[in-house]
Amino acid sequence: MTQIGRITLVVATLAALLAGCGSSGPTAQNVVDALGPLFPVGNQRDNTGTCEPTGCEQLITTDAVSVYQWPDEDAAVSFATGLGDVVQQIGPFVLSYAGTEQQLTPRGARAAFAARVRTLLEG
Repeated sequence: MTQIGRITLVVATLAALLAGCGSSGPTAQNVVDALGPLFPVGNQRDNTGTCEPTGCEQLITTDAVSVYQWPDEDAAVSFATGLGDVVQQIGPFVLSYAGTEQQLTPRGARAAFAARVRTLLEG
């Protein structure tokens, strides 16, 4: 086997191993990417650093919605409990409409967002 062949084999093996690491489902970023075609989300920001102390795995904030990703559904339920209709908890995700601009997101868009997240979790 040539040197290039060995390097290719090592890279392919590492890629396969890394593909199996981490969460098996979608991330908060995947969710935001899937929501954009339904309704303009605008101005994406990765605010994961602000939620890590609470146990949140990822937080992507947009003008239309903030998507919190929690390690499991129990953690998401715990976070969402008591926040009222400003949030929607779906599996390990919490969709938040607490921001001033986010409060303007139409109810129809919110329902479509929730349906899309459910579809992502099923697939």
